[in-house]
Amino acid sequence: MMTDPLAQFRKKPLEATGANIPLKAKQSDEYVAFEGKDRVDRLRIRRALAPTRSPRYLYLYDMAYDGEYGTNFVLVFEFMVVLVTGRNLQAVIAAIEAGTADFIQEYHPDIWQKPADDAPLIESIQIYMQGTGSESAKVLETQH
Repeated sequence: MMTDPLAQFRKKPLEATGANIPLKAKQSDEYVAFEGKDRVDRLRIRRALAPTRSPRYLYLYDMAYDGEYGTNFVLVFEFMVVLVTGRNLQAVIAAIEAGTADFIQEYHPDIWQKPADDAPLIESIQIYMQGTGSESAKVLETQH
């Protein structure tokens, strides 16, 4: 039997990397709002019922949040604005500011059990792409 000398250089199928596995199949029963790592190039934005976005931190221009309250924050990228609402988001905000958040994840009750009351919980993630009109500006102006 002949071995493939180039096998180590071939791309792995998406199934092997977990990219096309449904959210329910690859997530545990325990919800986590974010996960941190030492070296992160992209922030994966996982929405429960919409596609995941994965912008590079390089394109994150600004971040606005409600101080110590931890109920919402806005990420301003070169090409989109991301509005995140929830509770106990202080640790999520700190990880994004430090550039160490690997992902943020929207909670959905059909996928996970509700986390403890003092745990971070992302209730909604809204993404507004550049060029979709002034609707995103209206939404951001009403959030305080």
